[in-house]
Amino acid sequence: MSSTNATDEACNTCKDGKGSSKCDMCPSKGKHGDKPAWDERIMKRLATIKHRIAIVSGKGGVGKSTVTAGLALNLSMMGFKVGVLDADVSGPNMPHLLGLEGKKLMGSELGIEPVQSRNGIKVVSSEMVLTGSDTPMIWRGPMRTTLVNQFVADVNWGDLDYLLVDLPPGTGDEPLSVMQMMPLDGIIIVSTSSNLSTLDVSKIINMAKELNVTILGVVENMSYLQCPDCNKKIHLFGESKVEKLAKKYGVPLIGEIPLDPQNAGIDELPADGRSLIVSALRPIAEKVAHDVEHK
Repeated sequence: MSSTNATDEACNTCKDGKGSSKCDMCPSKGKHGDKPAWDERIMKRLATIKHRIAIVSGKGGVGKSTVTAGLALNLSMMGFKVGVLDADVSGPNMPHLLGLEGKKLMGSELGIEPVQSRNGIKVVSSEMVLTGSDTPMIWRGPMRTTLVNQFVADVNWGDLDYLLVDLPPGTGDEPLSVMQMMPLDGIIIVSTSSNLSTLDVSKIINMAKELNVTILGVVENMSYLQCPDCNKKIHLFGESKVEKLAKKYGVPLIGEIPLDPQNAGIDELPADGRSLIVSALRPIAEKVAHDVEHK
């Protein structure tokens, strides 16, 4: 990977968007400009991936990464070949959710090799290049964006049906970079029913519309608690504000995910039907796959 100093120097002199492939100083071109630029390398890698979907949220703590991992598990169980790019560089959680904690990325003549979960899901995360899960990634925005670009450009994803990109919350550098440099089939927005969460979702919706990115739908996470005795849905946070928001902006609400007491204190999502979260994501995965395949 490019050294921190070289990348920082290049980005500081860049006049075309901090690490853009159009900048002659960009480390993606190599020391003497002998490597192809980001755009060419990225498009070459993406040519073997049928569909690309980003999962986003307006704020942190709404379960975006959990939804991403659950979607990956369901798509895999549906028979699709799935990869997950953990683009949340500062808060990478995908290794924990998919049972890959402590695994490290390795290189080969084909590029950076993703780590495979026991379900066959190919995963790349910044945590897989750190010394430990508690090691902070203290990098500025351009550096984080460069790393995400490099994961897309240099990872040997192979043939995939779906690449899910778990983006950091908000409308900052990494979400903007991915939406601009990667041809997406669409984005899935994750929110809870709190006022602050829905307020920030409106910003994501408007960002996607400005960038002409398709919104596949909104998922309301932590929507309700299902009574273990009578199966009644208890809406702990009151009437759904996410549904009202979706109607306001004309985007579909494609699913509601419950709180699951069985997942309390457990990082890895089970793929054996025990998780209400994974089960609730199955119809969402089926709908997304149907919409994308018939787009």
